[in-house]
Amino acid sequence: MRPLLIYLSMVILCVACAATKAGPTAPTPTPPSAPPTTLPDASRAAEPAVEPAVAYMMGLMPLKSTGVDAFRSAHPTYDGRGVLIAILDSGIDPSVAGVIGTSTGAPKILDLRDFSGEGRIDLSPVVPEADGRVRVAGNLLTGAARIGRLTAATTWYAGVFRELPLGPMPAGDVNGNGENTDVFPVVAVKAIDGWVVFIDTNLDGSFEDEMPLHDYRQGRETIALGRSPLTLVANFVEPTTAAAAPVLDLFFDTSGHGTHVAGIAAGHNLFNVSGFDGVAPGAQLIGLKIANNARGGVSVHASMWRAMDYAARFAAQRNLPLVLNLSFGVGNEHEGRAVIDSLVNAFLAAHPDVETQVHAGNDGPGLSTMGFPGSADLALSVGATFPGVFARAPQPGVPAPRDVLGWFSSRGGELVKPDVVTPGVAFSVVPRWATGDEIKVGTSMASPHAAGLVACLVSALAQEGRRVSASDLVQALRVSARPFAGTTIVDEGAGMPVLDVAYQWLRAGHQGSVYAAPAVYRRDGLGSETTATFSVRHVAGLRAAQFVLHADVPWLAVPETVDAAPRATEIEVGYARAALAAPGVYVGTVTAKNPSDTLAGPLFKLVNTVIVPYDLGVKALVDERRGVGPAAVRRYFLRAPQPGATLRATVTLPDSQRQTATVRLYEPNGASARSAPQDVEVGGEGPGTAVLTVRGEDLVPGVYELDVVAPPLAGATATVRAEMGAVALTPVGSGLEASSVHDGTVMGRVTRALVGAERTYALPGRGLPAETLLVRAPRWATRAEVDVQLAPQLWDELTDFSVTVYDSTGQQVLGGNEALNLAFGRLTFTVPATLSGRVLTVEFYPAFAKLPGHPWHGVARVRFLGKEKPIGDATDISVVAGGRAAVAVPVPSASALDLPEGFGALIETRVTAGTGAAAARRSAVER
Repeated sequence: MRPLLIYLSMVILCVACAATKAGPTAPTPTPPSAPPTTLPDASRAAEPAVEPAVAYMMGLMPLKSTGVDAFRSAHPTYDGRGVLIAILDSGIDPSVAGVIGTSTGAPKILDLRDFSGEGRIDLSPVVPEADGRVRVAGNLLTGAARIGRLTAATTWYAGVFRELPLGPMPAGDVNGNGENTDVFPVVAVKAIDGWVVFIDTNLDGSFEDEMPLHDYRQGRETIALGRSPLTLVANFVEPTTAAAAPVLDLFFDTSGHGTHVAGIAAGHNLFNVSGFDGVAPGAQLIGLKIANNARGGVSVHASMWRAMDYAARFAAQRNLPLVLNLSFGVGNEHEGRAVIDSLVNAFLAAHPDVETQVHAGNDGPGLSTMGFPGSADLALSVGATFPGVFARAPQPGVPAPRDVLGWFSSRGGELVKPDVVTPGVAFSVVPRWATGDEIKVGTSMASPHAAGLVACLVSALAQEGRRVSASDLVQALRVSARPFAGTTIVDEGAGMPVLDVAYQWLRAGHQGSVYAAPAVYRRDGLGSETTATFSVRHVAGLRAAQFVLHADVPWLAVPETVDAAPRATEIEVGYARAALAAPGVYVGTVTAKNPSDTLAGPLFKLVNTVIVPYDLGVKALVDERRGVGPAAVRRYFLRAPQPGATLRATVTLPDSQRQTATVRLYEPNGASARSAPQDVEVGGEGPGTAVLTVRGEDLVPGVYELDVVAPPLAGATATVRAEMGAVALTPVGSGLEASSVHDGTVMGRVTRALVGAERTYALPGRGLPAETLLVRAPRWATRAEVDVQLAPQLWDELTDFSVTVYDSTGQQVLGGNEALNLAFGRLTFTVPATLSGRVLTVEFYPAFAKLPGHPWHGVARVRFLGKEKPIGDATDISVVAGGRAAVAVPVPSASALDLPEGFGALIETRVTAGTGAAAARRSAVER
């Protein structure tokens, strides 16, 4: 999301100047599937990004966008009180001002539970020495008498809490002393009032000066270590047998993501600023940690399911209405077929009063980029807006710019999602170690905003003596939503909700309905289709006896009414194919309403998305000086039909105008294009032309999407060109074979360069444990890449998969962590001189949606890259139309490159023909 940084930085700097305070700019926002990467301690901000009081006055918690401020002014007690919001995330720091109490004075956080295992302490039985000492991990510590005064047990349990597995600094620096290698001795004993843990927090070799820490449920006790500390909470599980040790988890937030999310949903008096609140300041929270933050914030085995189940039981025991928030998720390989989607649907079907928000994902603006579990039918999938207050620094007498749809917000296509959009940028609380990171961007911020809206509605109706179902709440938000100009349902769902309108809809006694309705998504035109049949199934809420249908575009034809069948209703939609001839995107919607209550809003929508691509196999795309409006997206769909071909796209802005734009390229399945930069910023202070190239080994045949996005306040004029290289290069034996991409004979020049080394590994996963590889970084390497390819069917069973690289001391390599977003992922990191010649450990960590995990298989390619070296002389090539020509790939001499064991030399072969894109492919060869 680098382009968003420009606008955020402008706001922060101007506000800092207005407040006579030299504040830092906001760090680069990152997606929720990969929570923000921590930076070295010296580079972290020592002060908030904006003075909190100034942030409050500016409205950087954007409550006006959804009418929260007006609603709470009219109904001061309808602020979420009496409602429990479960935050399934990276944890919550319970010591942060803003999550201490509610607007009624009640405790804000009722419970904190760890389902990630990241803070698990392995305990072993120990017996205290007669001289008042106790042995922990081979070391004798004093102060055993301090512990003995609390317990009559003769067997204690000891272990250690290590910083190193928590990842890089500053988050991994538990006591803030500038390093992340400390080891804290731990002793747990059964006291009269339950299990307690003692931690040698100051590492002085004694427990005499330490306080016991009980399970959080017993008294909401916390402990913090050192400067800018990490707040720790204890979770205990009783041993299963008399001889077994208790299970001890230390709960903490080393991401800052979950704390920030909690502040948006339900914070009260954030930063101790009176009146600085989140959406539902009266609501209470439980923080359920599902993420291993050190491995890129990935959820772990079945943690989502276990946390949802715990939240439901916790709320039921206390008779509290429950709202769930999941600012987590990854991309879909098969939309709507992920195991976690089915688990979420099953959970919500069994708990019809539990409303669940899931972020849509940050893979926009490409179509069909909705992530799971936001793709679950019964979950409220939340996309993001970009609030106007963040687009420009405040000016006296000038209103803030209007909100716009967040370009980064994932879109629908194969699914009728997202459901709604809410503000995706907010200034909220973070743990003390993360000071300066108070502004975060993403649908992770939009989802808790929606959760807060729901909590306010549930609170309002409860105080009026009514309970509402989840389907009613979802429908109320949809009906109240305002669409954005120039967008479609696949971009924003119903639009941005307005809280009071949703409240009035519920007060009027309308009922919501949930129908499972498929979508038509044709990425390569309609072909010979003239009709499509939709099978619509009632899932929850009110069931209608008849559907009144209406199409919003002339190229769709539907009957005026259809009688609803007892189970699934078949609805036929006709297409006027002649209207869908020119290249472009066509979105048409059929809306179904209940004739007995037309004010209740749509029962369901049948969304039809037809894409007619440019065929780059026939000719290049050239679109001169195309205007893109403020915050608008210009989409180009490009058919790249031939394996091994090279795709090149260029986007140019006028040199004479200080315009900016963002460019992104997507593969046919909606993934970011490999070997092309994920987000390219054009114009402004940077270059006026962006060039995105997909080499032959990375090209996925099918229809690519190229997006040009204008900034929120200004349009752009872009010239876009896209073309294929003249030949495709495919492996044959020990060399390559060139075939022509277009009609006619190709005359070209072949050059070759040694670019690095590569090795392919089979990954025979054993199930739940992480798998590792040991590789030596060659001395010439400056950069490394790790590719992972899993079967799409396996991806459907997972909730996450991370790749992490460690040096020989166990430290994470800077930049050496990637949470995969789809079944193929590529981790790229710099190889510093300190790692030259060293052995690196590459860890592959899967997370299954449900337990137990099972054996799995994948392929990894490890690649080291250095300075290019030309190999051999250039040669000429001639390829006739429909013909093929052999292209030799030379084997470099043994002295040309020091190869790690098992690696082959990586050769890039290029074919230049005329003025078009050069064809290129990298291939590994054995010496």
